[in-house]
Amino acid sequence: MKNLKAIIFDFGGVLLDLDISKTKAAMSKLLNTEMVAPYNNKYREITLALEKGEMLPEAFIFAIQSMCEPVPQGREVVDAWNAMLCGWQQDRFILLDELKKDYNIYLLSNTNQIHLDYVMRELKEVYQIDNFEDRFFDQCFYSHKMNAWKPEKEIYKQVEATIGLERSEFIFIDDNSNNVIGAKELGWQAYLHPTNTDLRLTLNNAGVGI
Repeated sequence: MKNLKAIIFDFGGVLLDLDISKTKAAMSKLLNTEMVAPYNNKYREITLALEKGEMLPEAFIFAIQSMCEPVPQGREVVDAWNAMLCGWQQDRFILLDELKKDYNIYLLSNTNQIHLDYVMRELKEVYQIDNFEDRFFDQCFYSHKMNAWKPEKEIYKQVEATIGLERSEFIFIDDNSNNVIGAKELGWQAYLHPTNTDLRLTLNNAGVGI
């Protein structure tokens, strides 16, 4: 793609394999109900607050415990919340290394400290990668540290101001259609990636030759 200088990737479902239904099932078991996101307003409110940095992990765990009968251990809540994180296709590490030779690479994720702690620990223990952010990215943008959340316009504006590129000089890839639409509304070149599928194919469709 002509003039392309940077690629902004979403995290879960694009780089890290993701299955939100696993967390829904695990949380439903703890809550003894099927009323888990997007159906339960209180649960939705709690998880959104965590991912926007408005609630600390400890408060999130306590809030979930307060909804459960019997009350689970904190570790059970954490394990249920992390159940959606399904590991890595190792070709993506190779792909990021290849892309970094020619482009600035950024990460833009709706996430939270509980998930990040788990992912960074897994990267180190399973894949022997203890410098994930510095190795693969020029900068990582996390919703809970920015107090903003995709597809809110504020988070895209913060990223755009920080990287300092024209909108014609970068592309954005996400597996959530709402996030792609939100980016496009600000004039970003945004592409929808089918969750957990071949990222090289999505990049090729976006005009990035690999």
